[in-house]
Amino acid sequence: MLPRPWIFLAAAITAEVLGLSTMKMASETNSLAFFAFMYAMIGLAFYFFATSVKDLPIALAYATWETCGLILITIISVRFFGENLSPQKMAGIFILITGVAMINFGSKESPETSK
Repeated sequence: MLPRPWIFLAAAITAEVLGLSTMKMASETNSLAFFAFMYAMIGLAFYFFATSVKDLPIALAYATWETCGLILITIISVRFFGENLSPQKMAGIFILITGVAMINFGSKESPETSK
């Protein structure tokens, strides 16, 4: 099972992706219900994110949140909204994943910094 801060981060990512996906529908339909749901999800995403950074380094949490969110939004936009996935976008996603991995490895405490 994931440690608690990572569960809150996963919830933040999920809420953000739901809110941003709904944003596209809200902008196309001008539906008050879509806008209300969008704002609720984005607010919830920030609440969950704030809860996760109580125990996670903010640089790691933010990089993970934005990268996972971007990857999921890209998949949703290609699958449901007919947007294209160019080689440049795929390369950018690869670079983002590499960057998050580097931040994650850089967030580990070394023996010198823990003294």
